[in-house]
Amino acid sequence: MSDDASTTEADQPMLEDTAAEEPEQPIADSAHAAADEGGDDGDGNGMLGPIEIPSAGRMLVGIGGAAMVLATLFSWIESGPDSFPNVSGIGTSTFGVGLTVFLVGLALLVRAKSAAATLGMSLGAFAINLIFILIVGADAPSLGFGAWLGLAGCSVAVLGSLVSAYEQEEAPTLDVHPMAGALGAVLAVVASFWLDWTRSNYDIAPFSGVDTELKFGIPVLILGGIALVLLVDLLTVPRMVMEGRRQVLLMICQTAGIGIVVIAGSNVLAKMVLGHDYFGSAPIVALVGGIMLTRSIRQASNH
Repeated sequence: MSDDASTTEADQPMLEDTAAEEPEQPIADSAHAAADEGGDDGDGNGMLGPIEIPSAGRMLVGIGGAAMVLATLFSWIESGPDSFPNVSGIGTSTFGVGLTVFLVGLALLVRAKSAAATLGMSLGAFAINLIFILIVGADAPSLGFGAWLGLAGCSVAVLGSLVSAYEQEEAPTLDVHPMAGALGAVLAVVASFWLDWTRSNYDIAPFSGVDTELKFGIPVLILGGIALVLLVDLLTVPRMVMEGRRQVLLMICQTAGIGIVVIAGSNVLAKMVLGHDYFGSAPIVALVGGIMLTRSIRQASNH
């Protein structure tokens, strides 16, 4: 019995030490669990959650949109000795071009859109901005800094939309109503050169869109012609055999339609907001054609 007692007394310190060490294990486990939870939240960001870094294309589109908005704060037409920054480019000095560039830039900043929509809006804004510079004169002393900044922003947005189209892994499947799309393209083409785009007064002959003094119908004619040719081609392409090529052609047609809407819409908006007395029918017809072309191309249903 003395051996048993000595053995029991000898083991008591060890048991007490073990009992004293036992509470440390849950503490350690909770620390590891907290560390694991922090890792799940995005490398310890806690309540902020994971930090999402935009793609290169989306970043370029955002930079371009910001430059387009910023460009309208400066003067596009300079006058007087103290002409910088002068008046906002949204006003009457740009006859609707600056206002459209401002609205498109805001649209590109506020929400991410499909590659075709982003490219079409950027191309349309680039076209009217470039036409404004050509009308005023690239070497004219009255041409302000805002016009060049807007053109640079549109160029960056176009580049970003092209990069976004290249980066996207899976594009939505598109379908088209070819007759409605072809009719819209025809309306845009006809409006660009045959109908009255604008007139100064009744004593002066009206301008067509391809007139060298106006030029707004030239990109409408190009985009509408491209869309019309591609839609005619789509009618002859086998639907199942050439599906990849079909999707590319539909994306180009959708881009052209949105570009036409931006270009024609800027002229319609200018005449409505600025209150011109003589309102040509061509911008309205081109706008309707661009809307018909855009609406004829939809995401295909799964049913």
